[in-house]
Amino acid sequence: VEAAVVYYCEQLGFNRDFVIGEPPDHGSVTRGRIGIQFTLSEPGFKTTDYPGWFYLFVENIDSLSAIYEQKNVEFTQMLGNREHGMREFEIKDLNGYRLRFGQYI
Repeated sequence: VEAAVVYYCEQLGFNRDFVIGEPPDHGSVTRGRIGIQFTLSEPGFKTTDYPGWFYLFVENIDSLSAIYEQKNVEFTQMLGNREHGMREFEIKDLNGYRLRFGQYI
């Protein structure tokens, strides 16, 4: 949890809200109106080939993508316009979660 909070703050521009436990088992970060909480799950809990994903609606997606490229964030889908009317990109965080960022075209 602590490593996830640090990654989201340093690499993705979120702000640390809190971390609870010793060792930490729950924490929270925010960026604008987006809030994400992290909680340790039971060992072996898995439903896909990656642990899960989030869809985040944002503004200024081009500049956000450029910031993440400069920080060498791992992209699983590069920035582009999609048929469903969104401009999107997708990244993978340090634990394998997928975060897809989108802005209406």
